[in-house]
Amino acid sequence: MKQALDVLEILPEHGGNAFTRAADALRQAIAEAEKQEPVAIGEEWKPCVKLPIVVHVREQRKGETHVSTREGITPVKEDDLIMRGVAGEEYPIGRELFNRTYTFDTAPVHVIDISQERVDETTKRKHEWVGLTDQEKENFENTWDVGPLQVEAIEAKLKEKNT
Repeated sequence: MKQALDVLEILPEHGGNAFTRAADALRQAIAEAEKQEPVAIGEEWKPCVKLPIVVHVREQRKGETHVSTREGITPVKEDDLIMRGVAGEEYPIGRELFNRTYTFDTAPVHVIDISQERVDETTKRKHEWVGLTDQEKENFENTWDVGPLQVEAIEAKLKEKNT
């Protein structure tokens, strides 16, 4: 929302009242969102890792507008792919979400090494530490009512745990 607001504040002379009304609505939505208390994850939530499984995906069939899922009949959007789940059920999945979440892999599941050592090695290689920007630190201070030294201590602890 903040990025959209930045754009709207740059372009009001081109869009007139429509841009001004949209910017005002975004400012109000941002203010409301910032008032909300963060939701903490309680002790009942346990971390887990999704196992590597093979799912199948296909293009929509000509004229296909719905698929039958475990939750019932679900509409299919124009550019959706159809995914078959582990129990044979079908689900529509947007192409953009599919591309961010899945990759085409022809290796059979039984040859995928999911040992803890392999997971640790892969995690270290793929997740290079990226610290907070100055703007993110400032937002953190304002949102959580903490000082810059506390933010630095939190960031240092996160870096220690994630590198």
